[in-house]
Amino acid sequence: MARFDGRVALVTGAASGIGAATARRLAREGARVALVDLDRDAALRIAQEIGGAARGFACDVASSGAVADVVRAVEAALGAVDVLANVAGVGDPGGMPIERIDDALWERVLAVNLAGPFFFCRALLPGMAERRRGAVVNVSSLAGRTKSALGGLAYTASKSGLLGLTRHLAFDFGPKGVRVNAICPGAVDTPMIRGAAKAGAAQGEAIAAQRAKHSAALQALMPIPRISTPDEQAAAIAFLASDDASYVNGVALDVNGGLFMA
Repeated sequence: MARFDGRVALVTGAASGIGAATARRLAREGARVALVDLDRDAALRIAQEIGGAARGFACDVASSGAVADVVRAVEAALGAVDVLANVAGVGDPGGMPIERIDDALWERVLAVNLAGPFFFCRALLPGMAERRRGAVVNVSSLAGRTKSALGGLAYTASKSGLLGLTRHLAFDFGPKGVRVNAICPGAVDTPMIRGAAKAGAAQGEAIAAQRAKHSAALQALMPIPRISTPDEQAAAIAFLASDDASYVNGVALDVNGGLFMA
């Protein structure tokens, strides 16, 4: 397929996991892809692997100034952005009681998972609206639809907020030719979920035991009894970003194997 021929896509969190899979998928379908990540070397390496017009860029998505700078750099290198995939995200240890969540943890999770997508949307949606063409896909989570059994309180709050941002922008920019949607993955085999398991274990035996209990319960309830691959999530992002979804706007697409149904 060549659904993105002649289009420029910007993918955050593109150095690993769902972000890297999305960058590869969009490039295979013809997009000129900007891979944006805090890890500059990894973003550059994957861009080189993709080849063609793919380019890697360093950015802390939690910094509004850094986002503005990287958007200018991307547009100078590749042209106006047609597709924005807000994939970058961080987690927090599941099972951590509220009294142990300090200001720094809370603020960092909200800054990356919610403020970051806002900063990129603020920078790019007005230009998309002027051209009357564009698509945004935000990566929320099953946690945003209900709650996180494996992640923590800050993660759930951030991903819920991201769905609110998605709906409001879809309402504001739909009349201007720009669609804004979200996907809500369940468990995905990514470095973040593996790192979360280690972080949970580091919080002590009680929290590690609670996380293990929740994980076993989730697996027992999965209609498709396995976790997702990043490529499966990338396929959903590519669909929502493409003209195949030209009348899809403001949705939260559950990509979790039926673990959450609504």
